[in-house]
Amino acid sequence: MACETPLTQMNANLLSLRDLSVHFAHRGGQTTVVDRVSLDLAAGQVLGIVGESGSGKSQLLFSLMGLLAGNGRASGRALFEGVDLLSLPPKALDRLRGASLSMIFQDPMTSLNPYTRIGDQLAEGLIHHQAVPRAQALAEAVRMLDRVRIPDAARAARRYPHEFSGGMRQRVMIAMALLVKPKLLLADEPTTALDVTIQAQVLDLMSEIASETGTAILFVTHDLGVVARICDRVAVLYGGRIMEDGPAETMLTSPAHPYARGLLATTPRMDDALTPRLPTIAGTPRSGGAMLPSCPFAPRCGARLPACDTMPPLRPFGPERRLACHLQGET
Repeated sequence: MACETPLTQMNANLLSLRDLSVHFAHRGGQTTVVDRVSLDLAAGQVLGIVGESGSGKSQLLFSLMGLLAGNGRASGRALFEGVDLLSLPPKALDRLRGASLSMIFQDPMTSLNPYTRIGDQLAEGLIHHQAVPRAQALAEAVRMLDRVRIPDAARAARRYPHEFSGGMRQRVMIAMALLVKPKLLLADEPTTALDVTIQAQVLDLMSEIASETGTAILFVTHDLGVVARICDRVAVLYGGRIMEDGPAETMLTSPAHPYARGLLATTPRMDDALTPRLPTIAGTPRSGGAMLPSCPFAPRCGARLPACDTMPPLRPFGPERRLACHLQGET
C-alpha cells in the first residue's frame, strides 16, 4: 500500500519511514502491532512518539535496530541516510549499531553486562567503532558519566552494574548511547526511572548534544511533560497507527484527534491542583491484532461516527500537521 500522505522529500531527512509495519506470527495467525507508519526525521530534530502501553511504540524502535523477536517481521521501508535498515544484511546492520545508530532501552539491567566494569562498557563503543585508544576512550567515558550526573564518575567507572541503583544504571545507559555521538538515537522511555531533577538535567543534556552534533532523536514516551521539554515534533500512536502528528507546541496546546485530546486531558497540571480526580479515557487500550478496516480508537471514542467503521487516511491538517479522523472538517 502506498503512503497515504506525501511527506517531505526523503533525501532531505536523516530517517524516512514509509508504510512501516511490524507483524508477529503465532499459531492463530498473525498479529500486527505497527501498521503502515510513515514519518520523517531530520538531523538535529527530536521526534516524540507518544501513546498508551501496547500502542506499538517500542516495537517500532526494535524494528529499526533489527531486534524484533524471532517470530517478528517488519515490512515497508526505513531509510537511514538513504539506506533501508529493514533490508540490510545482519553484518551491515551491526556496523551501524553502536556507531551511527544507538538505542537507550527501558530496562538497563538486562542491557548492561554484569561481568564488565561500567567504564569498560562505555569505552567499548569508541574503541570498536571509532578506533579510539583505550586510555582516551576510558577518559571520555568518565567525562560522559559526569555529564549524566553520576557522582564521583572516575570511581563509578570502575564499578559493576549491580553496584548501581536502577536510576543510576539508566543514566549509565544514556551516557553509553550519547558517548559515541550517533547520527540517530532511539530512546525508549529513557528517563522513566529518574527522579524529576535528574530527569530534567538528562533531557537538557540530550537536547544539547542533539544541537551540538546534529544527532536526531526518536523519543518514545508516555509523559507529555517530557515531550514539552525536549521534542520538536510529536506523533500520537494508537493501535499501531498514527492518529495525529505535528509540531510539539501545537500538539500540546490544541490536539485535534479525540485520542490525542484524551491523552492531554489525563496529564496532571501544576495550575489545576484542586481538581479531585484526573479524567480517564474510557475503555481498554488496543494492543495489536489483525488489521482492522475501522479506526482502532473507535470503540473508545465519545465522538464516534458511522464513518468510523472505515479507517480515515492520514491527511494534512493545518501547517505541518496530519490527522487521521473523520471529524477532521469539524474539529
